[in-house]
Amino acid sequence: MSLITLRQAAERFDLSYDALRRIAAAGLLPDVGPHAGKPVISTDVARRLQARSAVALHDLLPTTTGAATMAVLRVDAAKPVPDEDRPFIGFHADLTPEDLLEALRGWWVGKPEKIAQAGILPVTLGGFVVAVLTGLSGWDRKVTENGLTRHRFDARLAGCISDLSTPANMITVGPADDLRIAGLLLGKRLTSTAGGPIAYVTAASR
Repeated sequence: MSLITLRQAAERFDLSYDALRRIAAAGLLPDVGPHAGKPVISTDVARRLQARSAVALHDLLPTTTGAATMAVLRVDAAKPVPDEDRPFIGFHADLTPEDLLEALRGWWVGKPEKIAQAGILPVTLGGFVVAVLTGLSGWDRKVTENGLTRHRFDARLAGCISDLSTPANMITVGPADDLRIAGLLLGKRLTSTAGGPIAYVTAASR
């Protein structure tokens, strides 16, 4: 097995070094390990990441007129937070489904109606979908000390992965449509840009 550093993998396989670093920090590359003081990855794993396809938005958000928009939650590797209602914020492969759901469903800044309108909230880390929330039917609201209005959504964890090199949904029990939607998203690329955690992607009419 040929090993290369994360920076070499980024250069050789046209991947983002920052994304690889954060993916590794989230426990999504089980084969990553230290070598001469630097994290390394097998070339086979890097090649599989390079070959990962993009989310087919038209399959997920069918539209015949206009356009369909879906919110995307962009997170980093999980870290502890002082909030009493959630022990972590972000994503890590070792979190239990219960802790992961609490870490992902709030509290986010944005228009709650727009975030929830598709009923689906893909969660990306480093540009890859690592979890999927569904059932966004309602939300709680709070105003923070700095005046920001944040929302926490009613949601289900429809899917999550523990290994980005060979992604498989770790959630095996749930509504059939949840599992179908998770299968269309998990492990795939989903590019979005925004100034904060919440971004949006659009499937334009064909």
